[in-house]
Formats: sequence, C-alpha cells, structure tokens
Amino acid sequence: MDINQLVYFGEICRAGSLSKAAENLHISQQGLSLSLKRLEKSLGCQLFYRNSTGLELTEAGTLFLQESEAAMEHINRIYQYCQTVNESKRQITVACTTNLITRIPVKLRQLLLWGSEDFEINYIEDWTSSCESMVWDNRANFGLVYGPCDETQFQSTTLDVLKQVFIVNQQLSPLAQQDTVALTDLANYPLIVPEKRCRPGTHIRSMFESAGIPLNIAYTTDRPRQIIDLVANDDMAARVILNDVMETDLSQIKVLTLQDDPFLLPICLIYKKGQKLNIQERYFMHLIIDTFDNEV
Repeated sequence: MDINQLVYFGEICRAGSLSKAAENLHISQQGLSLSLKRLEKSLGCQLFYRNSTGLELTEAGTLFLQESEAAMEHINRIYQYCQTVNESKRQITVACTTNLITRIPVKLRQLLLWGSEDFEINYIEDWTSSCESMVWDNRANFGLVYGPCDETQFQSTTLDVLKQVFIVNQQLSPLAQQDTVALTDLANYPLIVPEKRCRPGTHIRSMFESAGIPLNIAYTTDRPRQIIDLVANDDMAARVILNDVMETDLSQIKVLTLQDDPFLLPICLIYKKGQKLNIQERYFMHLIIDTFDNEV
C-alpha cells in the first residue's frame, strides 16, 4: 500500500466512478483501475461493489475509507512539518543502466534529466552491475536497472518486462523457415551478442554455458539498428528486444521466439535491502511506479 493509492481511493469515493475520478486526477482510467486492483489485492478484500449505477462501498470499504482519511490527515501534517523544517529541495541520486532511459516513459525521462519543483535529481548512467554497486554502497538512493537483481541484497520492483527474441536473415538463413528457435539450433551459428558487461550479454552467455552449447560470437554490440542491419545483410543470428524490430525490417529479417523459454528481461527499480526510506524517498519511489502504471 502506498500514499498515492490512498489518494486515488479517496477520489474514487468522492467521484463515485472510475472514469470521473481518473478525469479529476488527470490520469488514465486504466491506470487508476490497476492501482485499485493492487490496493484490494494487498488488503485481501474487495472495497467496492461494481453495479450498473457505478461503485458502492463494501462494508470493508466503508471502514477502510474512515481509516484512510485519518491516515491522510496525519500524512499531510508530516509533509507540512518537513516543508517548514527544510524548504530546500531533496536531492535524489538515481543510478540508471546505460541507455535504459530511452525505454522509459517520457514523463519519467524528463523528471530524471531535469528534476522537478520537488526534487533535484542527480542522474548517473552506468552498467547494471555498477548501478547495483552504487545503491549497495549508498552512493545512490535508487537504481533503475535492466535485468534481474539479487533480491537478497536489493528491494526490487518490476516496472516493465521486455521480450527478447532472435532474428535471422530472411533469405539466407535456414532457420527463417521456423517461427521458434532452440538453443541447440544456434550451436556454432554466427551470433551477434551484447557486451559481457551488460545484463543481456551476461544472461545470453550464461544460457549457452548452462546448456553446454558452444557460442560462436561474430560481433559484439548492443545497438539495435546496427544489429538489425548486420543480420539483414549476412547469414547471422542475433538477440534483440522485440519492440526494436520495425514492420519494414520484416522483409529482410525473420523474428524467432526462443523455444521453452519466454526470454523476458525486466526493468527494475531497486534500493538497498533493509534501507529505511524517508518520506520524500517513498514519494519519489511511488512517483516512478505510478508513471509506469499509467503508461499501461
């Protein structure tokens, strides 16, 4: 449960419908509905009855409304106190995986690069492992990273999941007759793979090593358009993010999903396990989560 969920719940009660509440809050109805579902799931109970006339509070919802209003009054007093104690902006340091900023919502990109009236952002880009080290060593409040993290060290929230696929030359590759590919099909096949330092590069090498399959690296690069152009002009295979493949590419390349493996890599927001976040850090964290939710 977070503060924004309490705010959203209170507005739904006042408006009497999701559509009106979303309009008042200036967010999408889909994002508001998702926030409500998450709140009900975390509480383990239904807060509203859905009927033809709109929304009606359940018995649990009525009780929760009373308690949430009291909680919001207390939270508002805390914010007012903090604002009087320290009128300066709170600086938040965010360590972000290199180039990941191009894959996040525009509003969040603007916040990280330019800050806001509430936050001064110290934005750092590096490889995922370096971002993790900065969070672990308290050099960064948060990490915005690509790929799974060690959850014994970090509190991690999955913000988005990127589908990974393999591509081959549409005309030259015998694999182009298939819709899926097994790792065994790629044994000794010339492959374009990301650098070892990046999480996808580490993940792919680990997959092949664990399966005992030889990996034939033809090129090492993580630039999507360069990868697609190389495959379009030669008999090679490469791993790419599905969203990077454009409709116009499909005349030259074939997209193959990996057999028996969804091959998904997450975008995660992390902070140090056991770290007690202050009010502003919690607000910043949920601001990022809500930005992703409202892009759904």
